Order: sequence, then C-alpha cells, then structure tokens
Amino acid sequence: AMSETELLVKEYSKNPLCNYEMQDPDVTRHEGNFICGDDITVYLKIQDDKVSEFSYDGNPSTVSLAAASFLSEFIIWTSLDEILTWNYETFVEKGFEVSPRRKRAAIIALLWARNAIHTYRNDGVEEDFDELLDD
Repeated sequence: AMSETELLVKEYSKNPLCNYEMQDPDVTRHEGNFICGDDITVYLKIQDDKVSEFSYDGNPSTVSLAAASFLSEFIIWTSLDEILTWNYETFVEKGFEVSPRRKRAAIIALLWARNAIHTYRNDGVEEDFDELLDD
C-alpha cells in the first residue's frame, strides 16, 4: 500500500496547481539543481509586501512538482518575512513529508521562492539547500 505521503505526491503531481509561466512577474528565479536533475523556474508577483501570485514551470521531478503545487496552496497572501522563515519543517507540519534523500527535491520551489524574495529586496542574501534542511 502507498503511504499517505506517496498518495499526496501522486495527487499533487498529477494535477499540479499554479504550474504555468507567469506573465509580467515582479521577480523570477531559475536554477538547475544538478543533484536531483530538477529544472524549475519560480515566478512571483508581490503586493503590499506579500506574495499575490505564485507560479512555476520547467521540468521538475515528481516530488519537486508536487511540493511546488503544495506550496502554492499556502504561499499566496503570505508576508515575505514569514516565507523567509519557512523550511522543510514547514512542509512536514502541513503534512508533506518525504524520504531523507528526497528532501532537497521537496524544498526546491520554496528555496527558489525565498531567493526570489531576496532578489526582489536586493538584500544580497543567497540561500542554499542546507539553510532549509535541519540535517
């Protein structure tokens, strides 16, 4: 039988939310992640220091796609400051947990979103996976 997480990943990757190239984003972030072969671009529109629109596209792995879709459920109208505190534990608390070797894939969209916020704020901060993983 499939675990709850596997079902969640399957469901969110089968019918992904917000999976499109945004027109006129305020900030965008694209990086290839060579470790898990993910290629994903994140787009943000920002209004009143909150994310007003979030989308992503590219060629992400199943887990990355599912996690980006899951993230889209709670990132909209959240303050940038709060998003910058989110990490892998945030997903776990909200019910999205993956095996240790897939944790990076699970946080790639969040990491890009956080780095997009840093770009938008021009604060010179550049985060990497380790900062969102506690292991």
